[in-house]
Amino acid sequence: MNKPTSAISWVFPTPTPEFLKRHSHEDVDTWRKLLTRVIDAASANGWNKAEVARRAAIKDGTFSQFTNGNYPGVLANINDQVSNWLEALEESASIASSIPVSPNFVKTHVGTDVYNVLLFTQMTAGFTAITLPSGTGKTTTARHFCNTRPHAWLATISPNTKTVHGMLVELAAELDVQEHNPSRLSRAIGRKLQRIGDGTLLVIDEAQNLVPDAINQIRHFVDINKCGVALIGNEDTAVSFVKDKGSVASRAQVATRFDRRLKRERDPVHDASILIQAWNILEQDCVTFLHNIATKPGALRNIDRTIKAAMMACLGSGEDLSLNYLVAAWRNRDMGDIS
Repeated sequence: MNKPTSAISWVFPTPTPEFLKRHSHEDVDTWRKLLTRVIDAASANGWNKAEVARRAAIKDGTFSQFTNGNYPGVLANINDQVSNWLEALEESASIASSIPVSPNFVKTHVGTDVYNVLLFTQMTAGFTAITLPSGTGKTTTARHFCNTRPHAWLATISPNTKTVHGMLVELAAELDVQEHNPSRLSRAIGRKLQRIGDGTLLVIDEAQNLVPDAINQIRHFVDINKCGVALIGNEDTAVSFVKDKGSVASRAQVATRFDRRLKRERDPVHDASILIQAWNILEQDCVTFLHNIATKPGALRNIDRTIKAAMMACLGSGEDLSLNYLVAAWRNRDMGDIS
């Protein structure tokens, strides 16, 4: 469902005398009830008449006449069209509300460690790297941090935005920087990142995709604009500086480029337990199975997605979550056997 684009005022019309005379009392009564539901739905979602007409697959002119109370055609026919659309809309909303949703930010050991590194980076205008295994909650924590701290932004790098220019375009979009001259883009971004109060923070996720020149550009923001920068990615993130120079990627040499690095999980078993508890799963056989999933690559992510898939299957059958549903969900994901 699209986000509301603006506050749109809908007013229930006064039907014309011709409209009341042309159509039966029953059809007019149905029209009143349907239009009330249309107005409620449209107002809740910020839809104007053209948007509702598009969604209901009704011509703009026809829908305008329907909503103005002067439709000259067979009212029962358009009533049926609107009724079918409303039923489909309400059904989809009901399904959406029943879909399992992951717990809000869960304070695991990894989450705490990542949060503290990001806070250190913002407060000290530092340059840090977080290179934990996939599925441990790095991105979830970073997103939570940026959503709850002022002057903190998260940008995700893909293979298509790994170059200096591609990265700058991505940062401009994330920071809402409007600059159409490529030669001025870096400076415009730097102004937005300029240290404010307790500091600004730029978090770069999937940073292993960046080419070395792009990482050096990020260092520029740290040095010139006193902005904290945290790189989040896999173990390749820390050696990107030297990859294109033909030199040996010495861990000791690379580590000196960062003020702080987080590269080890404190207690993955504990973190798995915290996530399982957050999903309110208490049956021991289910808990044991999910802990076994945690031993696979992508630990917490796999637990979360497997639980979601299992709960969706439960909703379809009207049963409570059980080990059979979890096992079936894992197998359907084709992620390997669990011993």
